[in-house]
Amino acid sequence: MNIKLLAMGCALGIWLVIPVRAVTTNGTINATLTLTNGCLINGNPASSNANFGTLDFGVSPATFDTLNATLTGATGNGIRIRCSNGATYTVQITGSNSAPGTVYGAQSTSPRYMVLNNDTTQGIAYTLYNDAAYNNPITNNANLIPSGTSDPINGTIFPVYGRITQGGNNTAIPAGTYTDVINVQVVY
Repeated sequence: MNIKLLAMGCALGIWLVIPVRAVTTNGTINATLTLTNGCLINGNPASSNANFGTLDFGVSPATFDTLNATLTGATGNGIRIRCSNGATYTVQITGSNSAPGTVYGAQSTSPRYMVLNNDTTQGIAYTLYNDAAYNNPITNNANLIPSGTSDPINGTIFPVYGRITQGGNNTAIPAGTYTDVINVQVVY
């Protein structure tokens, strides 16, 4: 029995001395990323429902004659766009309220309408312009014209000005808050 134990011990010792070979498998992992052109609008990543700013005509008596407004956003006046290097883009005003039943103020060749919040049959006509002199009206679905040189941080500025004319000191204009939603589209 001692011989058997000795033989088993020697066999076990030899087995412990012989290295056990581990199997190794090598391979790869593919990492990918596809980037598309992107734009910053008023300093923020472009997305649907972007905030392009506010065109505020302020508070005025209903007997006004002419009122002016400048679009202001997070980075100052106008819409500022900065896109990926080499990206081409267009900026357009695409729509607004339809003409209400009763319209006060002059209706230009590119009219827009703010409607009275508590009576949408009453409205004020106004026009958007891309210049502070109010010479170049903005029409729906036409590309906006940039102003000046592009800023390396905030991008290209597209100014937007609003004007209401010929209120005519009219006492028939109902007092209240008039609003419009101006739709803007950036395609890149």
